[in-house]
Amino acid sequence: MKLAKLSVVVGAFALAIGITPNVGWSTRAYAAMVTGQVTATPGNGEIEIAHHLYHVMAGSTAAKALGTFYVGENVDAVLDGPPGSANPEIVTLTIHPAS
Repeated sequence: MKLAKLSVVVGAFALAIGITPNVGWSTRAYAAMVTGQVTATPGNGEIEIAHHLYHVMAGSTAAKALGTFYVGENVDAVLDGPPGSANPEIVTLTIHPAS
């Protein structure tokens, strides 16, 4: 009888491990991304991408890399707020892979 209970517990554990959803992925917030050409020289915590001025979040990886971008480069910028928010700030700024 104890062996039967043990096999049920082991089976239930194996089933639980095998079918659990990835909770981390189901609660992940997707950030807005902007891709475009740098249209003004970056500086003072701001960068202009496709004729739209964006503020760069202080202390972010984008702030550290801000001086390495030049006018005409295609970049990808990840924003901290939802798409269409009033004052989004850039948290990550990278060269677009196709450029």
